[in-house]
Amino acid sequence: MLRCGQGKKMSKPRLRRYMKLLLSEPPLRLATTTALKIAQRFLPRSPKIFEWAADFDALSYTAYGVGLLVAAQYAEREGSPGFTAVEFGVAGGNGLLALSKYAELASRLTGLKIQVVGFDAGGGLPESEDPRDAPWHWNAGDFPCNLTTLRQRLPIDADVIIGRIEDTLPSWLRNGTRLPIGFVSVDVDYYSSTKAICTALRDAPTTSILPLIECYFDDYLHAFVPRRVGEAAALSEFNSISSQRFFDRDDWLSEGRPYAERLWLRRMHTFYSLDHPSMQSRKARGPERLDLVAS
Repeated sequence: MLRCGQGKKMSKPRLRRYMKLLLSEPPLRLATTTALKIAQRFLPRSPKIFEWAADFDALSYTAYGVGLLVAAQYAEREGSPGFTAVEFGVAGGNGLLALSKYAELASRLTGLKIQVVGFDAGGGLPESEDPRDAPWHWNAGDFPCNLTTLRQRLPIDADVIIGRIEDTLPSWLRNGTRLPIGFVSVDVDYYSSTKAICTALRDAPTTSILPLIECYFDDYLHAFVPRRVGEAAALSEFNSISSQRFFDRDDWLSEGRPYAERLWLRRMHTFYSLDHPSMQSRKARGPERLDLVAS
């Protein structure tokens, strides 16, 4: 344990924050990211390297890694033994495979159980006549899912649910989830599909969701898709009509990060459920303090 100022010992969490701050400035941040990418090749099952790689954008799906770690904090605050991580829009399956890998590492790091589930239409994007689904940019049939090959490569405890979201998700939320949802990735492209996800989460029983759910919207602020259509439009519309459950962008996530300018950070949101029993009362604890620092 290092010493700082007047012979005082520096705790491990404080040392980690200090080292992260030191390495976050250019050009050290690029060197650190490169070193972490190399380290993952030799130690792919190291939870600590995964944690640092998530901090320094050294993962193929950094938003997934960070999202899982934030969701773990939410689960710990709730006292939950674990949570479910969901990917909407599986397509070829690369993201779901990464999510499963990261979930195993995050589980070992935090001690929480993490269940992984993917939802997909199966045959690619469905037919749509809604102009808010950006037909000038997306085509029906885009991004099909090769379910047979994907299931061969997924861990045995990961699941893929095939069908239109409005048909599969509501019933799964009522009957299928073993652990409350804590992380969600939405990569469904369409306004209509995103709206179906929002509606299902609004109506979900509180037993199937954490009071705070970390969310990543892959097509939020997407090129050629203005905010009045697509995922952004669905979020805006949902927030305008739902007061007890809503999405709020996680601008706080960028504070202190080595790559705070990255676009994916602006795609991270938290889904708040004010009607959740855990949000209705204060925690039983003593008062927090901000005492004077000793001179």
